[in-house]
Amino acid sequence: MKGWYNIMDENKITLEFDDGGVVDCEILGLFDVKGVEYIAIAELDGDDVYLYRYVAGENEDDFEMVDIPDDEFDMVAKEFDAIMEQLKD
Repeated sequence: MKGWYNIMDENKITLEFDDGGVVDCEILGLFDVKGVEYIAIAELDGDDVYLYRYVAGENEDDFEMVDIPDDEFDMVAKEFDAIMEQLKD
């Protein structure tokens, strides 16, 4: 999935998938791994969390979310898990 997403209602966005599915989500936050920014978002009505590369847009409310390549996804997911564990403490 690749596309421009506009933040709606502060920290909420709607994802539109290639198969036509639509999911309302909350932005959990941005985080950095080896100099690359990533975004974590969670379903509002579910338990799924989605991770994407984050690319800032021209306007402060616009950004691009790009699929994370398979060869770096595990590294990014581990960093996200570590951040979530720190927040629990």
